[in-house]
Amino acid sequence: MRARAGRDGLGTSLVGIIVIGAGGHARVAIEILKASGHHVIGCLCRDASPSAALDVPVLGSDSELEQRISAGQCHMFVGIGDNATRLSLARRVRASGGVLATAVSGHAVVSESAVVGEGTLVMPGAVVNAGTVLGAAVIVNTNASIDHDCIVRDGVHVAPGVAVAGGVTIGECALLGIGSCVVPGIVIGAHAVVGAGAAVVMDVAAGSTVVGVPARPSRQR
Repeated sequence: MRARAGRDGLGTSLVGIIVIGAGGHARVAIEILKASGHHVIGCLCRDASPSAALDVPVLGSDSELEQRISAGQCHMFVGIGDNATRLSLARRVRASGGVLATAVSGHAVVSESAVVGEGTLVMPGAVVNAGTVLGAAVIVNTNASIDHDCIVRDGVHVAPGVAVAGGVTIGECALLGIGSCVVPGIVIGAHAVVGAGAAVVMDVAAGSTVVGVPARPSRQR
């Protein structure tokens, strides 16, 4: 399911949501979901241990995900920062018949012609411009901007302060590090990593890491 800009990904009714995860990313998601009027029932996390930083209860382990959905608690948001883990859990939710919530901060600017995928989080200060399509379980982090007609595949993380120009394609589970920038028309491959502050002026191969200005493949082992 895709949500148009300005929608919460759950239709018109505001419902109770379980957040998977209990770390910093989950806390940000909880605040945005609550600000949208949703009731966050609680969290599921790997070790099921409570966190003093959470203002919702820890309900149990993420191993209980399928049981919760079977019991009718089917609306979930995956609040995990790691791209591969987040996308894997999102796909588990969908495969089990669950519904992935989409969270767009009221302090973000998302074009009416943009498409926001299920389970995606758009944080405060972010800008998503006309014709851009965000896949499932994407993170557009604080003050990041994605210009017109970009394609952002499932599981991507666009970190704080990133600037992506128009017509860019970003492959599944790629990571664009803090403060990096990408010039128009670039293709970034799946699972690629763009280092913090890098300036991407040429295509980035799948699975590679690029750093620097201009960005070049990293020699780090």
